Amino acid sequence: MTKPDVNVNGIWMSTVGAALYERRLPVLPDVEDNTLKLADRDGVLDFGGTYGPRTMTLTFEITSSAEEFNATVANLARTFNARRGELALEFNDMPDKKWRCVYAGTLALGATGSRLIDVQLRMNDPWPTSAQTTELREYGQGLSVGEGYFYTDHSYEVTASGQSFVVNNAGSNDVGPLIRITGAFTNLSLSDGFDTLTLTGSTGVNDVIEIDCATDKQTVKKNGANAYAMSNRVFPMLLPGDTTFTVTGAAVNVRIEFIYRYKYLY
Repeated sequence: MTKPDVNVNGIWMSTVGAALYERRLPVLPDVEDNTLKLADRDGVLDFGGTYGPRTMTLTFEITSSAEEFNATVANLARTFNARRGELALEFNDMPDKKWRCVYAGTLALGATGSRLIDVQLRMNDPWPTSAQTTELREYGQGLSVGEGYFYTDHSYEVTASGQSFVVNNAGSNDVGPLIRITGAFTNLSLSDGFDTLTLTGSTGVNDVIEIDCATDKQTVKKNGANAYAMSNRVFPMLLPGDTTFTVTGAAVNVRIEFIYRYKYLY
């Protein structure tokens, strides 16, 4: 059986004298319920719930020699220092998933003589993501076999109004993609059968429109400049599985790319 290990910002902890002894990682983060209690009424009104941050605790066993013990602990302090900001973790038994978290709590050694040390972490965005994005790349562009890259079919040539294509979200959670539209069109609409994104106006063959549908962004840019006014303020979300999009418009000759990281529940 492979020994458990964790990679923090590109460094496997086992290589610096800290073996992963235990991992306390909840399968799902805690739910924060939104309820309202009314006077003279039994029970509560339920307005649904949302997930809070996901917390985890990693316990390391210091495997370095007695002479190097304190240096290893100091290295752990530097690794998980809150001032480093967000940390990207990867576990060797869950390859190609990134758990992005921040240090939250106390870096605590056990009793005197113990070689176990606890690290408390918090994922502000509680969902692990794929190591690579779905952006179209070829080998030779900084990637090679075995580096976590996966071929995807998230780039589509659209040359006629009414043309459809299917986008596959292989994750297990909803995600707001960056939609990049390159080329010429007049009054383009992109519909998933429920919501329709509309871009009013015309573009040329070298123009690039980018619609960032992430819930904390929701921006529209044309050639890098703000173009929010040309949209109808609809930002499609990709559910897990296949989503069929249909493009309509005049003089359509574009490439449409969906760029995002898969998001997983666990």
